[in-house]
Amino acid sequence: MSLPMDIRLPPEFLKKLQQDSENSSFCKPVSRMSRRASLSDIGFGKLETYVKLGKLGEGTYATVFKGRSKLTENLVALKEIRLEHEEGAPCTAIREVSLLKNLKHANIVTLHDIIHTDRCLTLVFEYLDSDLKHYLDSCGNLMSMHNVKIFMFQLLR
Repeated sequence: MSLPMDIRLPPEFLKKLQQDSENSSFCKPVSRMSRRASLSDIGFGKLETYVKLGKLGEGTYATVFKGRSKLTENLVALKEIRLEHEEGAPCTAIREVSLLKNLKHANIVTLHDIIHTDRCLTLVFEYLDSDLKHYLDSCGNLMSMHNVKIFMFQLLR
């Protein structure tokens, strides 16, 4: 996982990183557990890293909120999927996560973070002001041929 260029690392994390680098050799391989711990120290995988700004929508399994990352100050979309105690995460959520982790494309929303708690699974996405459905609804039944060509190009790319 790569970090955004404009990320602000907490001072206590930088201090810990400096102490660790003084006490250990950079030549040693880093274990998966220590990599996860480092990302957790920064704030990835923690709900308190994000601030909810307002509700965007609600569906059968999830509620989507507009939010802000405390690390980057960027707007994000927080999709909270309710977990049923007997059933766990819905299969649609598992499918969505597994697909989005591997898909990187300009026309596919980016999954930034996954936060798991006892009550919900929160997916952190890039925030988009609008989507294709809203655009098509605003056009009504008429769309210029130029815009149709642009959409076809983007779909086939």
